[in-house]
Amino acid sequence: MTNNRTKKRLKILPKLILLTVLILCYFSVKSYLKYTKGKELIEKNYIVLQKLEQVNTADVENKIIQNHKLNHEKKDINLTKASNKIYFEKSVFMGDSITEALDFYNIVNKSSVLAKKGLNVITAKEELSKLSSINPERIFILYGMNDLSLFENPDDFKNNYIKLIQDINQTVPNAEIYLQSLTPVQAKVQNKDKNFSQSRIDKFVEKVIEVSKEENVHYIDIRSVPGDITDIYEPDGMHFTMKFYGLWLDYLRSQLEN
Repeated sequence: MTNNRTKKRLKILPKLILLTVLILCYFSVKSYLKYTKGKELIEKNYIVLQKLEQVNTADVENKIIQNHKLNHEKKDINLTKASNKIYFEKSVFMGDSITEALDFYNIVNKSSVLAKKGLNVITAKEELSKLSSINPERIFILYGMNDLSLFENPDDFKNNYIKLIQDINQTVPNAEIYLQSLTPVQAKVQNKDKNFSQSRIDKFVEKVIEVSKEENVHYIDIRSVPGDITDIYEPDGMHFTMKFYGLWLDYLRSQLEN
């Protein structure tokens, strides 16, 4: 009986020893991993501290200032857009699809835009009844792009433009009228269609100037507004992206205020 118990204990003893060894190994490995993670964390923090020591505080300050300026510029764009709506709220813009985009891009109030795709100095008379009900203080007129294809002779463009101005003067006699030059087109448009050649556009602009003098109304040359900005044109090389319209109205304001 005693021998049997002894034999059983001898059998259990190796298992107990093995279990004890495994437990000790477990806690040793756990302690080692904990120590390793702690060491890695310390090393990472040390690297961060080293990088912070190397940071140029002047560079950080400059970045903060640049971000501050950028935020202000974004606010200024929104303020300019809002102020243009207010500044031109008693004005009307007459023209074709180029002017029509003032409404599309929500640059000015919808009621300030009497423009439609395809209009010229003859069909523009369709808008006169609306003009009477608005009774604006200023009228900014931009026609000519469709007229380049309509009129072979620039003088015919001029004569019909004069009739339009006279009709507008009769409709709203107290409004100040501002004629604008034709807008420039990209070279690919000029090369594709002879009606849009630079020399022909210049001749039509000369006629706009003659109309302004003969009818005693204002003239504003807006050909410089697009400048050398490549992405200011739509793919067709004739119409403009939204960027143009803020620049255009800012330019008109500068001409009026100066």
